[in-house]
Parts: sequence; C-alpha cells; structure tokens
Amino acid sequence: MVEMKKVLFLGGIAAAAGVVLAWGRVYWARRLNSWAAGKGLHLVSFRGAAAFEGPGGALRSDRQAAFRVTVRDAHGRVRSGWLLFGRSWNPFSPPDELVDERWD
Repeated sequence: MVEMKKVLFLGGIAAAAGVVLAWGRVYWARRLNSWAAGKGLHLVSFRGAAAFEGPGGALRSDRQAAFRVTVRDAHGRVRSGWLLFGRSWNPFSPPDELVDERWD
C-alpha cells in the first residue's frame, strides 16, 4: 500500500510538471504570435534559448526569457533572430516585456 502511494505521489508531481510546461509553451506561443502580428509578421517557429544562447547568454536572470524565432513577412521573406523578454535589474517590470530584438 505504501508503494502505491509513492507511485501515485510521483505520478501526480510528474503530471503537474507536465501541465506547467505545457501552459508555458501555450502562453509564449500566444505572446510571440501577438508580437509578430503587431509587426505584420507571421511566426513560423520558436524555441527557448539554452543557457548560453542568445542575448544575455549566461548572464540572463531567472526573470528573463530568450527565444530563437523564425518569421515570414508579407512578401514571403523568412528571417530568424533572437528575442529577449524581461529586465534582470528591475523586479517591477513585466516579465513578458520585450527588451531586446536581434536579427541575423
């Protein structure tokens, strides 16, 4: 009986972590699509930056999120670049505020 409780507990933690990760992916997909639409672009793809990638690299704080994005403009041209959201030094800034945009 004790083993079953452990399995159910660990399964619940794994399910909760999965829900949080999925919600984060949906939230950022909506946020990035909104950003792209506001610039007259279509978001083709995005992914989160690894620890040493993109703007700020290893110096990014926990309050910042960096993404590698690929977009298509109205003429069909495809561009890629980095977006950085959130300010590391200002705890009162919104975490989804765009603070840096770098294109290849």
